[in-house]
Amino acid sequence: MNRQNLEDWLVEFDIPAAAQGDSPAGPPTSQPDYADSMNSDNQIDPNEPSADYSQIEDPNLEKDKMSDPPAEQPIDSDEIQEEPEIEDEIEDEIEGKKEDDDFEIWKSNYFKESIKSNPNDLIDMLSPLREKDELFPYQRKFVEDNFNIQLLRLNSNILDASKNIRKNIKDQLDKNNPATSIANHIANVLDTMPHLNNTFIKMMGYSGNKGELHRKFIAALLGAVQVSSSPDKENIILNEREYSVKMATRLNSEWGDVALGSWSLREGDPERYLSEPEVQRLSEGSPEEREVLRRRVIIESIAKQFEEQAFVINVVSDDGTIYYLGWDISNALRAAYTEGKLIIKINKSENSESIIDDNGSIISMMDLKIMFVKNSENLSLQFEPEEIEFMEKRNGMLFLTAGLSTIKETASVFQGTAFKEIPYQGNPSDLKSTRRCVYSAHDMLMRQC
Repeated sequence: MNRQNLEDWLVEFDIPAAAQGDSPAGPPTSQPDYADSMNSDNQIDPNEPSADYSQIEDPNLEKDKMSDPPAEQPIDSDEIQEEPEIEDEIEDEIEGKKEDDDFEIWKSNYFKESIKSNPNDLIDMLSPLREKDELFPYQRKFVEDNFNIQLLRLNSNILDASKNIRKNIKDQLDKNNPATSIANHIANVLDTMPHLNNTFIKMMGYSGNKGELHRKFIAALLGAVQVSSSPDKENIILNEREYSVKMATRLNSEWGDVALGSWSLREGDPERYLSEPEVQRLSEGSPEEREVLRRRVIIESIAKQFEEQAFVINVVSDDGTIYYLGWDISNALRAAYTEGKLIIKINKSENSESIIDDNGSIISMMDLKIMFVKNSENLSLQFEPEEIEFMEKRNGMLFLTAGLSTIKETASVFQGTAFKEIPYQGNPSDLKSTRRCVYSAHDMLMRQC
């Protein structure tokens, strides 16, 4: 490359003269002359377009880059989200438990406040919770059930009746058989208030909804707290400073088919209710001895199942008669069986429940009936025992199957049983209109709130 071409090239790239190694005017530069540093292989053809060397990187900069730590590998977005999601779940669980604990504390305070039996104060406790959106379903049901009970208690007739009933229960409660006292006191007070007693007749117009309305009506009369709608546990609880009574409520249109709750014999029941020698005789004793022990286990198991439930049962007949049955099942069954007034019938039929064992064999379950033993007088004036159906187990549920006459008779001889009937006191022509004096589904569902 000649000098002229080199100078032209330097001028084109605006390289200062001080950088030109063969310029006599300036001191020698510390940078090597570009022309001298190029070998023959890298000579630039002036006819070629000029290259842009502004992109050439400083070798020192390259060294600095090499000393930098390697770039982090990209993280999968799913991995980024996994940990926060777990943390959110834990936080939600903690928050949910805290809210549940807070509700249980509030619920305990509500039970204590119910002892005072002031509906306005209890409504003030319930109202703020009705506005909360984050209640669990069972919590909201508790709030709504008891809010409706307190609205009933705002009615002056119900509140007056409630005051009398609560006073009588407090003065004359049989703590061993509370259902008998409670049913008697409700019946005695409502017998003097026909307009209120007829509410049972009105409930029959609600058909399948009548049981839940009946439960709230009884709770309103007692100033009790509703805790459940289940057929297998207590439904309402009456609280006082000295005692607390757990009750189950039932409303039927006739006797003979009153559902009590589910029951089945458990594998460990013989060990629970028999002594060790009796358990041994249950498998090794004589047929008669085994039968006696087996029946006793059944009675004890049923009695234990309903030990903490005081039943208040109402039946409304077609003629408007209101029947009250207060029944402490546990005490009644144990005492009646011990006295020989009840016997257990166990048999198999083609309609019996069955299960399939591991070998594929069909095993039929035993049908169970509890019979009331009634002493009937024959023509020779001698008493002969007569067995009348009293209770039955079917489809895993126990039913009180006794008819009206049997109920009346057992109430007079069974411990823990109270029975009362109140005939309709109005005009028979008004009975139909009373039964039909209910909101229709349209009234309830299409109401403009």
